[in-house]
Formats: sequence, structure tokens, C-alpha cells
Amino acid sequence: MRILFCAQSESLKVFESVRNELQQLGQCDAAGFIVSDRWAFAKYTRDNPGFASQGHSLLKEWEVTAKTAAPPDADWLASKEAQLGGDAGLFGALVADRRLWMGPDCTFTQDYRRRFGDDAMLSILAEGVRRVEALFDELRPEALVGFICVTFLDYLAYLVARSRKLAVLNLRPTRISDRVSFATRLNDPAPEFLEAMQDEIAMAPHREAARAHIQRVREVHGRYEGVVRASDKPALKLNRARRSPLAALRATIANHRDYRRTLSHSDNHVVNPTTMLLHSAVINPMRARLSRRSLAAAYFPETKLASTRYTFFPLHTEPEVSLLVYGRPYVNQIEVIRALAMCLPADQILLVKEHPWMVGKRSMDYYRSLLNIPRVRLVKPSLDARLLIQNAAMVAVITGSIALEAAIIGRPVLTFGDCPYNALPPTMVRRVTDPRNLVADAKDLLRSYGRDDAALERYVAASFANSESIQLYSTLLAKANVHTERSSDFEGEAKTLAHYLLRFYSQIAAPAATRSIDGVW
Repeated sequence: MRILFCAQSESLKVFESVRNELQQLGQCDAAGFIVSDRWAFAKYTRDNPGFASQGHSLLKEWEVTAKTAAPPDADWLASKEAQLGGDAGLFGALVADRRLWMGPDCTFTQDYRRRFGDDAMLSILAEGVRRVEALFDELRPEALVGFICVTFLDYLAYLVARSRKLAVLNLRPTRISDRVSFATRLNDPAPEFLEAMQDEIAMAPHREAARAHIQRVREVHGRYEGVVRASDKPALKLNRARRSPLAALRATIANHRDYRRTLSHSDNHVVNPTTMLLHSAVINPMRARLSRRSLAAAYFPETKLASTRYTFFPLHTEPEVSLLVYGRPYVNQIEVIRALAMCLPADQILLVKEHPWMVGKRSMDYYRSLLNIPRVRLVKPSLDARLLIQNAAMVAVITGSIALEAAIIGRPVLTFGDCPYNALPPTMVRRVTDPRNLVADAKDLLRSYGRDDAALERYVAASFANSESIQLYSTLLAKANVHTERSSDFEGEAKTLAHYLLRFYSQIAAPAATRSIDGVW
């Protein structure tokens, strides 16, 4: 099998380990990599000098974004739109990438400044299309393997693979325990998952595990591997417990030197380490403290939750794939909240909770804008979302995982974006397909709501049947301060992922050539 991997910084190590395992099994004849993050790539190849000698076909994203040229003519763009765009649109590749669509400080703060002019963006898009198509022509891959989709070359590779009717294996978390799944589409619900929900034979071995998971969520919590815990302190912070200020300063100087020496400063993916230190040690903690003091009197009291009729809306972190890919056109959360506040039943208010990862990243103006919307109240970021779900009349999300916990607990859920929970019955989870019908959707969901335990069991059993147990975030991607389900080691998890990839590919390889690209987006 010839495989093209889309690797984003730390996932390069993951996918190269998967490729090594597949090669040892005699299942990978050739491989190519689309890589992002110049600094991470330089570090990986320095630590693993054998990677360069493997002869992989490589496409480096920073070489594409650095190339300046005249924007393509309208006829060429129209032809590529017709060939590749599908239902999603070719321009969606730029929207999906925060480093192209959002401001230069979006890693540290909510930065909506535009980084490129229209001509420059179209030039980058055109160069990306040409380079990705050339890579496909060179490697002639049979499968495209990627992890969610947060770069524009990932997105373009997906569009090219679909146009050529190649097998797509897009890895993402199920938000159930430590289960991860491959899918042939970027957006949920994936067609394989919908098929699994109808396959009684496939679900049968997982029914008991599904019931145990549902019981755990109802009695304990719905946290899953990789999730960040609730807090009122910045997630991006300087860890003084592990290093002295002097050691931190030395590390910053060394990092800045490497940042310049490797030309990483020319890559949109790589953040300036000095700017990172400034935000983590000074700016974001100051913002978090200012928010706590300024909003203390405005926070809705926890003691009134049980006696208040409200809909709960959890904010998304920005930028992230949940908004830029799964949540379009609802990327402006203030306007989504405004629409909800306008359309809820008269007896309800709307409670909004900050995402743990965004504490210290948003300005006070953002929160003031929310509080200026009638019927909108903020709750403390440190408040456990479980308590808010339990007392809510309804939960509304764009694509957030809180929706699944709410559905299992027994709360009606409104969704706006593409999420797997939309596969549950509309009497439990109602997707808003037309904002003009928001009032009717909310009223009808509240009126017709009924918890369907059989549907919940099918959903969770199908999730188990269509996934594998892998510590993706805590072990493979080595994310700190995230929830983990069990102890594990990198080599074992990478091997499990490789074998899961083979099983999934064997299921889709034959039908991939005949499956229409006009199915579930």
C-alpha cells in the first residue's frame, strides 16, 4: 500500500512510527508526508536523522506559504472549484487554517486581524493546489491518512483524494473514553459510523461496554482522554514548579536562537518563543485575574442554578477545527449566542461558560459584548460543566462534546454544526439547519423531548465498534494536563494505531473506488 500522511508537528512522530510498523508488516510499499511546522520538523529530523534517508515524498507547507506569485486567473480558479470543491468549496481550505485565516497572535489570544490580503491568499491557495496535485501524481497514493484537519494542505489533500476517489482515513477522537476512529469524511457523522449504527452484528459485542459507559457518564462524569479540565486560570502558562525563572529565561534565549537559526520565523505555524513567554508568564495571567475581578459580580450564582430555567451554551476555544471546519458558518460565537437569546422561550435565560483553554485569552470587551445581550449571563469558568448540564432545561452547542454528556444524562440538545451526536433521534438532539427556524426548533425540542435509551446504547455501541482504544493525546501526542484513561507507552499505542489503520483500510478499500463523493460531507 502506498500512503500519504498529513502530519502536523507532533503527529509526524506518530505517523512515522505507524509507517515503520506497517513496513515491518509488509503493508507499506511507499510513503509520502505533507508536513507543517518548520521548527517541529527540524527538531524531529535532528533527533531522527534516518527519516531523511528513507526517501519519502515530502511537501513542506512553509515552502508553499512562503512562495509569492500573482493570484490565479478567474478561469483557473473556476476550473479547480468545479474539479475539487465539492460541497465544501475550495476556499474552505484557507478558512480551515487558523494561520491563514486569523491573526498572527491567535495561538495566545483571540486575534481576528487578517494576516494576508485577498491576492496573497489566493496565490497561496493556487500554489497549494498545484503542489498537492503534483505530490499525488508523484507518489500515486492508495490512501490518505490524516489527523482531523487544521492546515490548508490537509484540507486540499482531502479534496484531491476525494476527486480521485482514493481511500481517506481521517483520524479523530470519538469523545468516548479513549476511543479514536478513522473516517472517510472530515465532518461528522461519518458514513461508516452511521452504517455501524444499523449493523446489529457489529454492535453486539460492544453492547455491555456501551451500557457500562452510559452508566459511568450518568453516575460519575463524561470526561474523555485528552480533554482539558475546567479552571479559572490560563491553560497556557509558565510552569514555575518545574523550572526557576533563570532557567526559564535561559530556555527562552536558546529557543529564540533556534527559532532564528532554523528560519522558523518564516513559518506561520511557528510562534515566537519570546512572545509565547510574554503571554504565558505575563499577559494571559493578568487578563485572567482582571476577568475574575471585573466579572465577579456579574457571574450567575451557582446557588440559583436549580431554581432557574436556562439553556446552557459552552463557548468553544478559538481558533479550532470545531468552528473553522465543523462549525461553519457559525464561527462568530457572539452572534450564535445573540440568536439563541432572541429565540429561547420567554421563561428561560442563557448561561454561557468559558472554555478552559481560553481563560486569559479573550479581552474584557468580548465578555462585555456577551453581557450586553439581553437574557445572557456568564458563569465562572471553573464551574464544573456537569452541574450546569444537570440543571439545564436545554443545552445548545455548535459542535461541542458537552452535547453527548447532556444527551446521556437526559437533557434536550440543540446543535448548529457537524457533529456525531446529530445521529441521535431529533427528539433528543435537534440540529438547527436553518437559523430562521430556531424558535420553532427550540420549542418543538422542548415539547417533544424524550430520552431514548435504546438509541443511546446503539450510538455508544456503534462508537465502540467503529473505533479503537488509543491514548492519542496523552501518550502519542504527549499533551500535558489532559485527562487520561489508563497508563500506556508510545510504542504500544503506535503499534495499535497501525493495526487499526490496516483493519479500517481493509473495510473501505474495495468500496472506496465506487463510493460517490457527493455523500455525507
